[in-house]
Amino acid sequence: MKQLPILAIVGEPNVGKSTLMNKIYGKRIAVTSVVAGTTRDRQYLDTSWNGVDFTMVDTAGITFGNKQELEIELAEQIDVATAEATMLLLVVDGKNPVDVIDRKAILKFRKMKKPIVVAVNKLDSPKNLEELTAPFLKLGIKHIYPTSAVTGRGIGDLLDQVALELKKFTVPKSKVPEGISVSIVGKPNVGKSSILNKILNEQRVIVSPIPGTTRTAIDTHAKIDKQNYTFIDTAGLKRKDHRQKQPDVFSGFQTFKSIRRSDVVLFVIDGTETITKQDQVIAGDIFDMAKGVIIVANKMDKFEGKEKELKDYISLHFPFLWFSPVFLVSAKNGKGIKDAIEAIKPIYENRQRHIDDEKLQIVLEQTLKTNPPKRLRDQREPKIYSMTQIADNPPNFQLLVNRSGAISTQYRRFLLKHLIKRLDLYGTPIKLSLKQKE
Repeated sequence: MKQLPILAIVGEPNVGKSTLMNKIYGKRIAVTSVVAGTTRDRQYLDTSWNGVDFTMVDTAGITFGNKQELEIELAEQIDVATAEATMLLLVVDGKNPVDVIDRKAILKFRKMKKPIVVAVNKLDSPKNLEELTAPFLKLGIKHIYPTSAVTGRGIGDLLDQVALELKKFTVPKSKVPEGISVSIVGKPNVGKSSILNKILNEQRVIVSPIPGTTRTAIDTHAKIDKQNYTFIDTAGLKRKDHRQKQPDVFSGFQTFKSIRRSDVVLFVIDGTETITKQDQVIAGDIFDMAKGVIIVANKMDKFEGKEKELKDYISLHFPFLWFSPVFLVSAKNGKGIKDAIEAIKPIYENRQRHIDDEKLQIVLEQTLKTNPPKRLRDQREPKIYSMTQIADNPPNFQLLVNRSGAISTQYRRFLLKHLIKRLDLYGTPIKLSLKQKE
């Protein structure tokens, strides 16, 4: 998956940034975030306009002069998002006059020498648009558009300019085939860079015993057994701390971006250490992003003879990754790494598979015959009529039912696990949605 240009949506609190972002995306969505626990920080959505694909990043409201600890952290998050952005979209409230914060924000963003476009938002009525927009010309930005995030007025013209600017930054297809994108993630100092070096059989990435050496994601192209790969070595993910410094915030941002654009994740843990809550949170984030997962327990040279106990211990602490293979490896002597690499391609192919309706119907009928859904209290008798695949990467299946509320969460979990087993989709999570028959 290629890395898309980034449009950072910035502005004061309550000017309609999130509403505008949702309108651009095309539908009202639940507020989501790639970084767990940062719903006030940055939200991400991939979208397209006029043939230009890009990622939108919503940010917390800009404030100046507030020294409270939380506001300082949010300011750092905004700085990270704008530093990473290709282009900035400043949203202002068209019902209020230009204020000091708008002027300070423009002065700050101009120094970044990035294209800027201004959306004068909340102009829901078509009357007096030029008159209401005119005061914002004082900001000195060439491209200013009256918009209404509620009605959608003016957003098309705004996006035409955004696409025109971002098109200049669209990275042309590399002459080096990208192949399967594989991110290598885990806590600091578990041996991620050492494993990558062993895979490449060369010292391509700096390796250090000091935690946190890798600050940014590094892409490395390689061809192994006639298959092209892009390996993404990432900074170690640290437990989120409201006191963490900006370089660590930046590293976490880079890592989550890397996971998003990967097909398969090598989740690295230290086999000699106790699995921590931090390990489980990282694994949960990978699962939430629905990526193929391979668990890699490093430093196996230190626990030979206890392989079965270690695998059982890992399975116990990552039950939601039951479908993921576990490999015990040693970055020091290379043992086990070849096996882990050979597992990547089958998982990638599982993610791309499209299963015909006839086979799905056979599996469904056999499942319903042996284990039908049970009736819930105050609900109609649950009925599942058919199952179809509506998407891939990862595989996404849709059930046609008589009433979606009649299918229990427990039964949906059973079906997810059952389908992975019956359809041989090991290594990747799958998605399951319900459609109520009219």
